[in-house]
Amino acid sequence: MSIKKMFGKLDKIDILAETKTGEVVMVLVCNGFIDGSPETQKAMLDKMEGYLNHTRSEEFQKEYGGWPVILRVTFGREPDEHILALLSKCPAWAEDYGVKLEIEIGGKQVRIVES
Repeated sequence: MSIKKMFGKLDKIDILAETKTGEVVMVLVCNGFIDGSPETQKAMLDKMEGYLNHTRSEEFQKEYGGWPVILRVTFGREPDEHILALLSKCPAWAEDYGVKLEIEIGGKQVRIVES
């Protein structure tokens, strides 16, 4: 499957929503089986970086400065173990941007513990 089919446009935010509890949720949607190839890992990190950088943009700050921000990476089904291992290292990266990272597989939130 192509990178574009898995992640859509790498420079585009898939979903940005406000919750009733006053948070901003940015959803990164991963389609189909996400393999653990180096190209796939790089594409996912590039897309995540785009989301994180967006939170620092003037436009985002003007609208949501001071709001808690969640980056939710969603998978329809369990991705390759390399992807999960990579994601287990990302919460601290997201925290550097003041963003909480959440992972969802098949509609259920999962906790990935760094191994």
